[in-house]
Amino acid sequence: MGLKIGIFGAGNGGITAAADMTEKGHQVTLFQSPQSKKDLSQIEESGTISFNGKPISLHKFTREAEEAVKGQDVIMLTIPSVAIEPVGETIAPYIEDGQYILINGASAMSSLRFRRVLHNMKADVDVKVGETMSLTYASRYSSENNEAQLIAYNKYNLFAAYPARHTEEMLEVFHRMYDYLEPAENILETTLNNGNPESHPGPSILNAGRIDYAGDDFYLYKEGITKHTVNVVHKIDEERQEICRALGFDALSKSERSLRSGYFEDGLTLDEQYNNSKVLKDIKGPIELDNRYVTEDVSNGLVLWASIERWLGSNTGNGLGHYISGVLLERDYFQEGVTLAKLGIEDSSRHN
Repeated sequence: MGLKIGIFGAGNGGITAAADMTEKGHQVTLFQSPQSKKDLSQIEESGTISFNGKPISLHKFTREAEEAVKGQDVIMLTIPSVAIEPVGETIAPYIEDGQYILINGASAMSSLRFRRVLHNMKADVDVKVGETMSLTYASRYSSENNEAQLIAYNKYNLFAAYPARHTEEMLEVFHRMYDYLEPAENILETTLNNGNPESHPGPSILNAGRIDYAGDDFYLYKEGITKHTVNVVHKIDEERQEICRALGFDALSKSERSLRSGYFEDGLTLDEQYNNSKVLKDIKGPIELDNRYVTEDVSNGLVLWASIERWLGSNTGNGLGHYISGVLLERDYFQEGVTLAKLGIEDSSRHN
């Protein structure tokens, strides 16, 4: 028997998830925020999505949060990490005992953050919350054609519940949805295996002129990651691996992790792996620097990693600090970004 799933986040990943989960036999309600400017009129009018060329009929499309939450077995959030708190505030009043919350996207201590919202708004509700290290798909949606294209599944995607004692129970449910989820030690491990902070900000910033000039005709993975710009990816990844080792986690390189997930091919240098990735190379963007590739992946990625380094008492975090301070958008990401201290985990607590 299929699960009842409410999906919040009607972007590329959420629309693909709605079609994929429906095709797998689950009953899906897809929510689009009334504030969203994305044209989903064809889905709303027909109730269908063309999924890799096959029409898929959803159970329901709605702009009412209550309708997408009540009565569901699973609430899936396919949203940017910067949206965890506002989306949590939107759906918290309607969440019911016994529901499972799957945060399916780039991990950034998202489960802890979601639970903080619940604690403030509906502390007595009995739910379980967990997060993947990254979105379960590489995908795109065309509103013009009402076509969701599933480019590839993430074939090794770490998952952890918060608190971690619920991971096994949650995976028993979520394995009915995704075969490729693997247990992580905790949400620190999923956060440190989010690949976006390595892949996106550095190469985007180093290609600022090209992005300004090319706009929507820029391909970051195919054009922007070269034998020179890839060095910043290596640098960030070296520091991330140091954090993983300090916490007792597997410290695989960016290349090794992406090979495991099925995004890269073996036998190539890292820049060649990006350039030739069948999953990534034809994905366009970013079209401007004020884009999630920089804003989200610095504020909810690199800043968070740097705060974990400080929490560990590490002296290896200077590269991250200097890198973040060089961002071109004239914003203080250390002030506005996510840190352990802001989440109630004091930097010094590990050593007291």
